[in-house]
Amino acid sequence: MIRLLVIQKGSEISSLLRSRLTIGEIFVDSVTALNSARLKLAETAYDIVLCDVEKGSADCRNVAGALKSLLTKSPHTQIILIADPQDPGLFGIEAKSCFALHRPIDEPELLRVIASAIKNKPAISDLDLLDPDLLIPMEFEGIVTVGLPTRIVIQRILEAAAVDIPVLITGETGTGKDLVAAAIHKRSKRKHAAYLPINMGAIPAELIASELFGHEKGAYTGATEARRGLFEQAHGGTILLDEITTMDEKTQVYLLRVLETSTIRRLRGERDIEIDVRVIAASNEIIEDVVRAKRFREDLYYRLDVFRIHLPPLRERPAGMSFLTDYFVTRYAHQYQKTIRLVSRDTYRLLRLYPWPGNVRELRNVIQRAVLLAEAEEITPDLLPARIREAGESSAVEFRSDSLFYVGMRLDDVEKEFIRMTLATTGGNKQKSAAMLGISRRTLYNMLKRHGLL
Repeated sequence: MIRLLVIQKGSEISSLLRSRLTIGEIFVDSVTALNSARLKLAETAYDIVLCDVEKGSADCRNVAGALKSLLTKSPHTQIILIADPQDPGLFGIEAKSCFALHRPIDEPELLRVIASAIKNKPAISDLDLLDPDLLIPMEFEGIVTVGLPTRIVIQRILEAAAVDIPVLITGETGTGKDLVAAAIHKRSKRKHAAYLPINMGAIPAELIASELFGHEKGAYTGATEARRGLFEQAHGGTILLDEITTMDEKTQVYLLRVLETSTIRRLRGERDIEIDVRVIAASNEIIEDVVRAKRFREDLYYRLDVFRIHLPPLRERPAGMSFLTDYFVTRYAHQYQKTIRLVSRDTYRLLRLYPWPGNVRELRNVIQRAVLLAEAEEITPDLLPARIREAGESSAVEFRSDSLFYVGMRLDDVEKEFIRMTLATTGGNKQKSAAMLGISRRTLYNMLKRHGLL
């Protein structure tokens, strides 16, 4: 999604763009003054900033310096500047990412320049995604990257994509294992070949062998013709075996042979067929426990666990929950054309107290429902499901008692608790938290990392 910020005293341009641009692909935000824009830009990453400054206004005298500062801090942002021809100083901003338009505004020309800005927008490098100072949610192959834990996952995806080896993805239900597997494929040398995700738990045990490896004509009743299995269909590409621990013993033996020989044999087939398939496996169980319980072969486990990526649950990254909430609110507000401006503090509090057994998938569905039900410009607690409100009420006393300081408490624990309380107060906003604590944002990140709060 392209994010565009309009800075204009009126609302003519923002209204025009919202009516002419594709909703869902381009998000148009607007402010009426430069000071408001600075606050927006501190909280959100915009791909394009369109600045329409009236001649002789107070903002006109400051806009050149402000835009130069923006280009320094956000080199990926494209700037479209609209001003009178008599204001040459505003057009003196030398930058390849700056477009200039004269007033009066010509609608086709404005839309053409926006299209050019989108086309010329520099690609964000993989290293940018790993910058721990980046507070803004960004999408990486469909994954919303917020906070250090997610950025570590992105780094692991890039490492896995660079080598052609089996990958094992672990994590609770709803953490995005399917998105990670797809991202590895899209970033690998196999990206132009097939990618087939398969939920092993959804295939009846008696059909697994036929689905994965195919069958010859007459292999069983109803097999009126030969059929290629999913491994053959994925030749040259990638196959995701989700819920791998639900696989029965016989299929595990067959899969182990496939991994060792790079060949398959169809059901009732008489010859081996060579295949070139990268296998990615995923499990929402603690796979070592499943191996110890003798439900999963140890030799197959070692074959699959060549490169491990673990996805942390949402409850272990409460700050990320707040940013994801904002991201989903913005996404669904524009999808359903709602004028939602903020999420209440009580709503944030309830969301932070809830354990999120369904992780990001559950949060996304909760916010989608809240946006659909919202009739005002604020997401309030009454729009949340009863289970979340009840969890917040039952946790309120425990949350307060857990936040008390006492004589004899270790200084490190005091610092950790105070930082946690500050983050809770600001809804997870690290920039505001750092300002309240009187420290730099990088110092706050170092403290969060040291105390295990990221």
